[in-house]
Amino acid sequence: MIHMFVVQATIDIFLIDWERPKPVMSSKDGQKSEEGAVSIWRTYFVANEWNEIQTCRKINPILQLFTTVFFLHVVGFQYLASADPYSSFSLDSSQYRSGDSRVFRFALGACVFLIIGLIQWLFHTLFYERFICDEVREFVDLCSMANISVFIMQNAQYGYYIHGRSVHGRADTDMKDMYNQLKREEDNLCGHRGLLPNSEQQTFRAALPKRLRTQYDRVLNTLNMQTNQPASRMERGAGKAADSFLKSLEAYAVLNRFLSAFVDHSLRDLDYMVKDKLLFESILDVEFEDTTEKGFFYNDSGHSFDAVLFYGNETTLMIFDILHYITILFFSIVDLLAQNFVLAGCLTYLMDLILVEIRDSAGKKNLAKKTLVDERFLI
Repeated sequence: MIHMFVVQATIDIFLIDWERPKPVMSSKDGQKSEEGAVSIWRTYFVANEWNEIQTCRKINPILQLFTTVFFLHVVGFQYLASADPYSSFSLDSSQYRSGDSRVFRFALGACVFLIIGLIQWLFHTLFYERFICDEVREFVDLCSMANISVFIMQNAQYGYYIHGRSVHGRADTDMKDMYNQLKREEDNLCGHRGLLPNSEQQTFRAALPKRLRTQYDRVLNTLNMQTNQPASRMERGAGKAADSFLKSLEAYAVLNRFLSAFVDHSLRDLDYMVKDKLLFESILDVEFEDTTEKGFFYNDSGHSFDAVLFYGNETTLMIFDILHYITILFFSIVDLLAQNFVLAGCLTYLMDLILVEIRDSAGKKNLAKKTLVDERFLI
């Protein structure tokens, strides 16, 4: 669990903006010239959406704890934990009742929690995602509408790529033009959103060449060295802040050109190939290809990049809740000391809020640092 928190809070992520400046008419000779600016608000919007889905889960923790406490305390499942064989859902003061067995009480709380969590997971996976809302796929759609691709490096040479390049060539437009773009897609009058021609595949697992990682680190390390360099007395204050901001803008532009050129196969010594994983690779979740000279983008199901979010680690979170967080380390200890499932549920919910807040704060700082987006615009 700690490893998952550290990995998710330290991933390398960059938002590739495919938008190009609009040609504007020169007032002198009426000729077109590339003087228009590209709006940054689309990048901020995608960054904020990523920031919001970092801690989204398939299971609602509030509903999970409330339902667990309801069945244990209100319905009376807790009375089944007595040491005698004559247990019931209600407590009759006129009849003898032995004390609770700590083993039975622990097993009962764990089983109720597990069954409720499994029901929530099945409902979300089989019904909610398909017919109501799928936050992960909606994020991919947002990237396509914003003309922004997302490049994620979970490890040094492994990560994920979300292809969000607009099939219309631009996204910095007004409402009418955007409606017409959506209408054209609906009527199949334009190309597909996929990375390859005539393909709808937008999400990939990426095994990256070492040279790409080296170039990427070189730009960021240069920026960090310049930013952390001690300032002279004359450079301190607003001048130092403005200089750091300008260097961040320059680094952002360099990374944007570099990664977009890599995706477009425009770099001579850096290239990649799109392919499907072999059956054995899929079963073992490994890649056998040599990435020394060339990278590989592996087609996925559309949800692979959620491995760097809470959303794709629900099994890990659930096991942690049951075996460590709820039933062993917290729920059972508090419950056994206080003999009160309600108090245990309230304290468990409080601890869950603290963990989510820590993950949100660390993820937000990392997102601002790696995407070079000003943290003040992340809400």
